Amino acid sequence: MSVFIRADRLTLDVPIFLQRERAANGWGGMFMGAAMDTPKRSLVRLLDDLSFEIREGDRLAILGRNGAGKSTLLRVLNRVYQPTSGQLTVQGTCQALLNMSLGFNGEATVRENIYLRGVAMGLKAAFLRPQVESILDFAGLEHKINHRLRTLSSGQKMRLGFAISTSVQHDIMLMDEWVGAGDSDFMAKAKERMQSRVGGSKIVVLASHSVGLLRDMCNKGIVLEGGKLAYAGDITSSLKCYHEMMAELRANKTISLQAQVPVGAQVYGVIEEIRCGGREGVFLIKGWMVDTEGALPSGIALEVHGHRYVAQTLVRIKRPDVMNHLGLSNGDCGFHAEISVPGVLQLSGLGSELRILGGLSADHADAPLRLGAAVTAALNS
Repeated sequence: MSVFIRADRLTLDVPIFLQRERAANGWGGMFMGAAMDTPKRSLVRLLDDLSFEIREGDRLAILGRNGAGKSTLLRVLNRVYQPTSGQLTVQGTCQALLNMSLGFNGEATVRENIYLRGVAMGLKAAFLRPQVESILDFAGLEHKINHRLRTLSSGQKMRLGFAISTSVQHDIMLMDEWVGAGDSDFMAKAKERMQSRVGGSKIVVLASHSVGLLRDMCNKGIVLEGGKLAYAGDITSSLKCYHEMMAELRANKTISLQAQVPVGAQVYGVIEEIRCGGREGVFLIKGWMVDTEGALPSGIALEVHGHRYVAQTLVRIKRPDVMNHLGLSNGDCGFHAEISVPGVLQLSGLGSELRILGGLSADHADAPLRLGAAVTAALNS
């Protein structure tokens, strides 16, 4: 039986209750208003018309800023929330590492909570019974077996929840951030088990802000904004879209939420410095560029007054900052390039319509690279 997740126009609306604004004169008026005013019920759309398919072998990253709908989508995929409209089809057994305390009861013993949590995960008591000792051993809580859960520290509860949740290998694994809890010894065991469970899963869906982790683990990605699908494609192009979207948000720009699909490898990057090279008509350019497939482009060209000038030399520079930020596997994405533009002696001579282009080779340098603020200021001075 094949394993897959298919979402078709998935939408989730939830009700919220809001108190109307009213002027209160003193404490008495405020409390009377809170007691007498009926809250107004309204619907909020958390997920809006999402369509995608995850197939066997896929490791999908869910990207987006806080509040974009990442955790909500994971809970819909795990059937915690039922979609308001649209259709969700999940074929295969599913394991969700979303809420480690799901099913726990503080007044029950540790042993009893293993059964409570297991049942909440859909496991049978007959299956859990022989697993109790190994779960306690993994969590390091053998001596706490008959203690009430509320007497455990938050770290011990997290370890217990993790041990129960990962005691079974499922077809599909859903994760909200990479799970980590406990001291160094437990973390080493937890990491080994997580890698084993991820490796044994036919589908993995992970929501995380750790770009490096997503780059290492995932081969596909979707980008959410305001509960809508902003992008779907391979992990490299999805990370590119996510970083560009965050840059637009920081610049207070309006984001276009038309869902995009990848159209082959695309080159992108930033020009951080351009200056005269000490010889007549020679300009030095510094920056970084990659393509959406993770390759390192080697073509740089200047387009000045409609004429195109290709770099004579391009030297690779290690850029660990860009590598970590984009989650790249190769840090040689920086470059220093030298380009001759006959007859132009100063930066101002390059003109305001200057374009700096990148590509996989000099003959295919046709992708505009973004000019950094310092470069724009230097050209306009």
